[in-house]
Amino acid sequence: MPVNLESSPLKKRRSSRLKDREAALKALTTTSQADSSSASRKKRRRISDGGALLINDRACDEETTSTAKPPTPSGPDRRRLRRITATELERREKRLISQERDFKDRSDELEERIMLLSKKEDQTLLMMSQLAEQETRATLNQLEEHFTCPLCMESLAAPYSLSPSNCGHTFCGLCILKWFFSRLHRVCGLWHESVDCPICRSVLIPTPERTPRPQATFPFVPNRVTASVIESLVEKLAKAPLYSQAKIKREESEGTWGSQSSKNRGRGCVRKMEPPEERDSEKISDILDVTTWREGGHMRAEWLKKDREGKREMAYILKNWSTMGSQEFITMKLKLGV
Repeated sequence: MPVNLESSPLKKRRSSRLKDREAALKALTTTSQADSSSASRKKRRRISDGGALLINDRACDEETTSTAKPPTPSGPDRRRLRRITATELERREKRLISQERDFKDRSDELEERIMLLSKKEDQTLLMMSQLAEQETRATLNQLEEHFTCPLCMESLAAPYSLSPSNCGHTFCGLCILKWFFSRLHRVCGLWHESVDCPICRSVLIPTPERTPRPQATFPFVPNRVTASVIESLVEKLAKAPLYSQAKIKREESEGTWGSQSSKNRGRGCVRKMEPPEERDSEKISDILDVTTWREGGHMRAEWLKKDREGKREMAYILKNWSTMGSQEFITMKLKLGV
């Protein structure tokens, strides 16, 4: 008959022994853990107590050092300190003196640069004024030489040319009208003589007596190209700078610069070269001519007045040319004063 091992007392004994061993191991582990934790706590307490003691010792040392007075030098040590401070002061004084010299040298250099810049500025202003003078003189010469009326010997105002089929010479509108109506007979109001050009004597188109006259028989043509050129030159002269003002400003700037330079070591003295008398007279005449053509000048005012009158009279005659009779021609002759 088979034996049941599970229900045998031997197996029960073995299981009880195993349980006892496990309980003993658990008790050992718990006791070892408790011992280690208590030891670590004690160690921490010891470390903290030692740190506090160290901190207290250091604080006491600091208090003693702070309350203790530094030793005062006596005898040769005090003299030595006095000597060191004096030498240090001398060194500082020398350093300040050298810095002052450097600053003075730099200021002198800056003054010299300022003088050079002012001199260059004066030179550029002088060159610009000279260029403006030359341009104004060229404009005035161009107006006087190339755009002068052969009848009045002045600048062309409201320029009109004779018929291109004849000669095409150009005159002032008012001047050529006066010359044209001077050939008109005062009694009958007709042209009994042939009218020719005052320069080349080429005969103009005869004026028909019957009305209405064709517009092609009008002997004058407006010269618009010449008129635009003359107007541009006149406006250019009106805005031209005055030589006298520019010269005065330049002399004032040169005088101030010369005074500054004489103060600074006598450098940069300005020596003016006086031009000859002929050149001075030419400059004065040019100045007078330019001032007369500026805004408010009498030459400009006369030219504008003549230009307006010439345009007005020419426009009136051209508009009524086909229907004007002898009486109207006589009235125009009296109006022009010829």
